[in-house]
Amino acid sequence: MYNEKTFEGVMALDTKRIFVLGNGFDLAHYLPTAYVHFMDAMKIVEDSEEDTELGFDSLFRKYIAGECSDRDKDFFTKTRQLYKTDNLRLSIHTVNDLQEKLINNGWFQHFKHHLTDVDTWIDFETEIENVLLSIDTLLSKDFDHSTISSVNINFNTEYQIDRYQTSKADFDKFLGDKLVQFSPKYLNEMRFKSTQIQRILRDFSIISKIFGSCEEISNYSMSKAVENFRLYDSHDKREKAKADKSHESSIFMNFDIDRVIDTKYLDRISSSYTGFKGAELFGRLLADLTFFSEIFTSYINLVINQLKPVRPFNSFGDLGKEIDAVYTFNYSNTFERLYPKILDDQLNQIEVEYIHGSAERKNIVFGISDLDEEQLKKYKVYGFVKTFQKIVNNTDYMFLDNTDVKLINKPPIDYLLQNDYEIIIWGHSLDSSDAEYIREMFSLNSENLLNRVVIKV
Repeated sequence: MYNEKTFEGVMALDTKRIFVLGNGFDLAHYLPTAYVHFMDAMKIVEDSEEDTELGFDSLFRKYIAGECSDRDKDFFTKTRQLYKTDNLRLSIHTVNDLQEKLINNGWFQHFKHHLTDVDTWIDFETEIENVLLSIDTLLSKDFDHSTISSVNINFNTEYQIDRYQTSKADFDKFLGDKLVQFSPKYLNEMRFKSTQIQRILRDFSIISKIFGSCEEISNYSMSKAVENFRLYDSHDKREKAKADKSHESSIFMNFDIDRVIDTKYLDRISSSYTGFKGAELFGRLLADLTFFSEIFTSYINLVINQLKPVRPFNSFGDLGKEIDAVYTFNYSNTFERLYPKILDDQLNQIEVEYIHGSAERKNIVFGISDLDEEQLKKYKVYGFVKTFQKIVNNTDYMFLDNTDVKLINKPPIDYLLQNDYEIIIWGHSLDSSDAEYIREMFSLNSENLLNRVVIKV
């Protein structure tokens, strides 16, 4: 239903008021949705003892204890004043489940090392692209004959081999059937990128350290001793397995093997490994990014969306006026949760549109804005791109120029309309990563549309 008025012979409509919300909207309401808040809370989960419940004060203990800047301390003091934080609990099952996901997720392990140089979600997206470009560098260099070894495996032992029945030849025979080792020379030749690439390969368990043991029993033959080799993917698992053994006469020889590479990531011709498989490498990174987005979805649903206000929030500023549309780049349900009366009082019963998906719907977008680099386009890794994810995840990505029914539904008249628009952008950085939406807002000033637009930030 239109409230029409005549303006110099042209029919015009009342001002359409549109809210566009970014992460700053949540932060303005003292909700811990910043990148560092999420990472700090998940580090607490990862480091928690087995079968532990965690509450709000435990998840954000460094902020509660004041082991942070005065600004951060004041932020969390306000959070505890405004919300029923004592009611928030992560159950033992939830903590255990998250813990396992975090330990095995390459992106989380990678970003743990970037807590000082990745401050915002924009930096987060930039770092994802940096990792993809590092993988491109890795794929650009072929192997030589010494890059991969399945014989003469280098390893460290706690004891001298010749003290026991097991010989170096026994080790080579056993290990050569089980694993291959990656030469550090290959990575060192990448010069200044060497350390970064090695870190990435380890974070995603493409190369790893293997922990082994050999149980020596005095009446065993040498061939029998070989059968008692065991391999473990962590030091703790090896020690637990040894502790479970009951043979009093057993002597365990420990050995560690570094730079073990999973052969599914390698191209092979006959018995020679020739290089990395790009599809497998990018596939691993993409799978882990999907799981990482699920971890963040859990954080929003289990922490942010569970914070109930101590008392209802009053409308303030322009929130008390009629609103025609709300678009949010956030994943939380903050607007609906804190201002339900605003939505209920609207004559047109507006709904919040989630541009990057909603944690409640479990369809969030987590990636980079575009494949700007030519070297990435050749691998067609579109699964990392937010535009691709928005289509696949069926988010409310259409935005302004595709909301004709809601905003610019034209009456059946033959002449141009002149509409007034007031767009209030609250807490969005206006970064180039969302350039398509920023351009769309300003395109309402097109001469063809004869609109008058006021944009407030």
